[in-house]
Amino acid sequence: EMDKQAYMFELIQEWEVSGLSKKDFCHHHGIIRSNFYYWFKKWKNSKSEASDGFVEITPGKTDSFHAHYRLKYPNGVQLEVSGIGLNQLAALVNL
Repeated sequence: EMDKQAYMFELIQEWEVSGLSKKDFCHHHGIIRSNFYYWFKKWKNSKSEASDGFVEITPGKTDSFHAHYRLKYPNGVQLEVSGIGLNQLAALVNL
């Protein structure tokens, strides 16, 4: 059985790509908001940028969001990603 932390962290990752507000996500999943915020803070504190400057991005397991993005930079570099939210895409763009 999955422990509580792993379960909540997975839910938080699902929320990230859902496009929903925390309030709406909690309502749709029957989660008490104060519990979600508690685990969100723990999750955020547990994430740290790697020494090589890369940030791990793990899409949640949701079927409600399947966007595909292609970024073309002036120097010719192209980046294609799918299944991530706009916040995650912004994090990639700002690296």
